[in-house]
Amino acid sequence: MGTHSRTHFVLLATTAYAMLSLAWIFLSDELLTSYTDVSAMVWLSTAKGIFYVTVSSALFFMALRAVPDQTASLKDAREHALSLGSISRTSTHWSSYVFAVALPLSLLMVWVAISKTISNESLMIMLMLPIIISALLGGIWPGILATAVSAVIVLYMALPPRNSFVINSALDRLQWVFLISNGLAVSILSDMLRNSLSRADAQRALLNAVVSGTSDAVFVKDISGRYLLINDAGAQVVGQAATAIIGQDDSSIFPPETAQNLINIDRAIMAAGKTDTHEETVTRHGAQPMAFLVTKGPVKDSQGQVVGLFGISKDITARKQAELAQKEAATVFESSYEGIMMVSPDRIITRVNPAFTRITGYTLSEAQGQSPRLLSSGRHGPDFYEEIWHSIHTHGVWRGEIFNKRKCGEIYPEMLSISAVPDAQGNIQHYIGVFWDISQIKAQEAALDRIAHYDPLTGSPNRHLLSRRLDQAITRANRLGRSLAVCFLDLDEFKVINDKHSPTQGDQLLVGVAANLQQILRADDTLARLGGDEFVLLLSDIADLQECERLLKRVLAAVNLPVVLGATPVSITASMGVSLYPHDQVDADTLLRHADQAMYLAKEEGRNRFHLFDPESNRQAQQHRLYLAKLHQALDQNEFVLYYQPKVDLINGDIVGVEALLRWQSPVHGLVSPAQFLPDIDGSALETPIGEWVIKTMLKQASIWQHQGYSLHVSANVSANHLLSNNFYTQLQQALAQQPDVSPSHIELEVLETAAIRDMDMAVTTLMRCRELGIQFSLDDFGTGYSSLTYLRKLPVNLLKIDQSFVRGMLDNPDDLSIVQSVVQLAKSFNRGVIAEGVETMAHGAALVQLGCRMAQGYGIAKPMPAEQFPEWCEQWKIRQAWCHLGE
Repeated sequence: MGTHSRTHFVLLATTAYAMLSLAWIFLSDELLTSYTDVSAMVWLSTAKGIFYVTVSSALFFMALRAVPDQTASLKDAREHALSLGSISRTSTHWSSYVFAVALPLSLLMVWVAISKTISNESLMIMLMLPIIISALLGGIWPGILATAVSAVIVLYMALPPRNSFVINSALDRLQWVFLISNGLAVSILSDMLRNSLSRADAQRALLNAVVSGTSDAVFVKDISGRYLLINDAGAQVVGQAATAIIGQDDSSIFPPETAQNLINIDRAIMAAGKTDTHEETVTRHGAQPMAFLVTKGPVKDSQGQVVGLFGISKDITARKQAELAQKEAATVFESSYEGIMMVSPDRIITRVNPAFTRITGYTLSEAQGQSPRLLSSGRHGPDFYEEIWHSIHTHGVWRGEIFNKRKCGEIYPEMLSISAVPDAQGNIQHYIGVFWDISQIKAQEAALDRIAHYDPLTGSPNRHLLSRRLDQAITRANRLGRSLAVCFLDLDEFKVINDKHSPTQGDQLLVGVAANLQQILRADDTLARLGGDEFVLLLSDIADLQECERLLKRVLAAVNLPVVLGATPVSITASMGVSLYPHDQVDADTLLRHADQAMYLAKEEGRNRFHLFDPESNRQAQQHRLYLAKLHQALDQNEFVLYYQPKVDLINGDIVGVEALLRWQSPVHGLVSPAQFLPDIDGSALETPIGEWVIKTMLKQASIWQHQGYSLHVSANVSANHLLSNNFYTQLQQALAQQPDVSPSHIELEVLETAAIRDMDMAVTTLMRCRELGIQFSLDDFGTGYSSLTYLRKLPVNLLKIDQSFVRGMLDNPDDLSIVQSVVQLAKSFNRGVIAEGVETMAHGAALVQLGCRMAQGYGIAKPMPAEQFPEWCEQWKIRQAWCHLGE
């Protein structure tokens, strides 16, 4: 029961009770005034009180039964409201019938008690009261029952003859009939009144149930805008309890802007006096705006004056958001640059956007109702499309590249995304396909790929693509057990042709050579340009060396084909280096490097040819490089030392000089003979630095011996490359300046005969400049070269050294003896000194003296020794006097 209905019921019950009480008191007091007997008056007053308590108790019992249970649910209230009218008409509580019987009997008892003092007609008057009360409280049937009971009581107890059911007097009979008629009339009228009130209560209860149960906000305001009524839905919108809202206006509930807007709308509607439906936006304190569909109208009194306003508001925030989202989606759909198509669950196109038409050429009318196969390019098989739908059914989405066909028949690549759109139950409503043309992207990728992997001049693969294909070729060769060849090709004298014609025509020549080479290559072969006039050919799937050589000859022939530059045919040759895999079992980069090395060998061999890389020769070269690195480290760490071998006069035993000989004091291998490392130094970058170190160290030791009293000629070998280097003279001059106490005339440099012959003019110039410093020169290993007497006459040397190979064999080999004798005579003829090396025994010394060669060195005299041992050896040499026994 709503607050208004409850208040109405309480007022009605209270008023009825008050009227009944006042009527009873007035009537009963009037009745008491007719008595003079005090005891009868007391008894009657007691009976009156008992009757009043009984009647009032019954009335309150009926009133309290009409109050609904406080814990009753809204559903129960609605059901009660809907059924209230029918219940009131079809059923009456048993207590009403009991009351309809008990009340007349109670009055009968009162009447019996006072019947001696009042007339019989008073009983009829008294019995109208229970009839009226029963009819009002119970309805027609309790009223009729009370009428019947009252009629029986009057007939039997009041009308003469008493205690019988016979009426003698016509007037009494008429009064008795009036009693019954009045009872029936009162019962009928009371029932009609009761039913009318029940229907009104039912309508009020039904209205209250609707207002309370609806999800829409329902409210009523007075003319000042204060809330008179608001349901729970409205209270929930406001965010306060309904009891707290009653009596407040909008300015107390909402932020100022929202409140003022609502007040203006309400005033306009009350001023117009008409109901209006419109949308309103309401913002609560600290909350997001809410949208409502509101119906508002004026509330009028009985005179038609506007006294307030009612309103019904439906929350349409979610609907407005959905409409906005739908509008935005529609805007995106129509304005999207990507093509969009909507497909039904049975895979029929239902809708497309303008971008779809722009990309495919199909309009909405042409595409609608068609299968997406309308766009199929034919490039993808059934398995491809089955995989797409499997992904959609499994994951709800598929994304990837696909080829489709435009209306004009052009096939183009596109990026396609297909998504399944389910409803709340998970059933597929439709599929959305979003795609865009990636033709330009693919073209740009192809252009970038060409720039990244191809030579822009010839169109041939560049180094990057060559490396990738070479890796693939090696993998394939390993799998198939076949060979491949990497050919590094360099055009011969290309610079000459380029300078002779022009750079533009030089480029034309490169393009022509590349085209000629491409003509003779097989499908799996690759021609790459590394830059300039350098090309690389990758020849795959080679059966044997003979097949490789045939292919290489065809390559050289193709290069030699004439290329027309302007109007002039120009031919060119090439040098090629070739590395074979797996004969050369290395990685791709090393194969290319080996081919490059072999190409330089081909050029050295005369150009217009190919040279096969030899892994064994490369291994030896690698070992040579590693050994040179160790020697370089030895030089940096001062591991080289000089040993000195004395030179003596075999006639008088004088020590005429010493020769400095290089040794390597290795921390790992000990003292290493020069025969083990000098061949590796020869011709390398270490040759000059080591030669300079030898000269500087020799001069330093000569200075030490000078201070010790030894006046000696100190000699050292000078290599050909060192002697002929540009700064040899300067370095020698600086070394002599560092040891000023050493006389340059005591320094002798031994030059190999082969070094002097290699560049005679430069050698003579260098020797002459050094002799100006006072340096002495000797020609080492004389007799092993092919110098003519003319060359010997030109060379500014002071001494000839007979090679030890002739000296060692002179005692047993007549040819060696003749050579030694000839050299001695030749030295005398050219006024040169002569010395023999390799004197192993004193017998060799005796033979040399007989031939006229008095200076000698060798193991028969002394082995090479450290500088600190030289003074001791000098003492021993003088003591032994071995030269004195040569003539014995």
